[in-house]
Amino acid sequence: MKLYYTPNSPYARICRITAIESGLGDALALDWVGLRTPDSPVIAISPLGRIPLLQDGDVVLSEARHICAYLDEKSGKRTVAPYGDWLAVAAEAQSLAFLDVVTVWSREMRRKESERSSFLLDVADIQVRRGLAHLNATLTVPVGAPPITFGALCAVAAIGMMEFYELIPDWRETYPALAAWSDAYDTAASIADSKPSQDALRPLTR
Repeated sequence: MKLYYTPNSPYARICRITAIESGLGDALALDWVGLRTPDSPVIAISPLGRIPLLQDGDVVLSEARHICAYLDEKSGKRTVAPYGDWLAVAAEAQSLAFLDVVTVWSREMRRKESERSSFLLDVADIQVRRGLAHLNATLTVPVGAPPITFGALCAVAAIGMMEFYELIPDWRETYPALAAWSDAYDTAASIADSKPSQDALRPLTR
């Protein structure tokens, strides 16, 4: 199996953590590719060129949730909420939506200041704070090793992006229950070692 990714992609981070925690880390080859470049090797496999992208023989998957579900099938473990358990699916969807909003905000902040949309930034600020309040009220610090689920990893990846881009500097003081939850997940090596970094940051061209 091969995962096309960029290190600072929160969606790729989720897939990488899932593979490691499911015991598939050594079976997953990683190929760091550029974003939105016409010579991306991903385009020959998937015409939209989106990442993360998992290729395993004829199977090509380009959505993080689908990739993690595929890894679940390979490992025999369960990280993605099964359809039918609708409360779990709904909670997972909330975390994924939170990650999507943080990603929009962080992407906008990577643009030149003169090119940023004040409307998008204002909306993202409001939505992210709502998401933080929701997670702060609903997540509890795990006892023992934190459960590795797709929904939890969406929140982990969103918080990682939020901290890396300093979107809400005082979030820990404002949402202490969520901060404690996040700290518990940071004890996992796969999570601590995959945080966004300046070394992996590349300019957003378009």
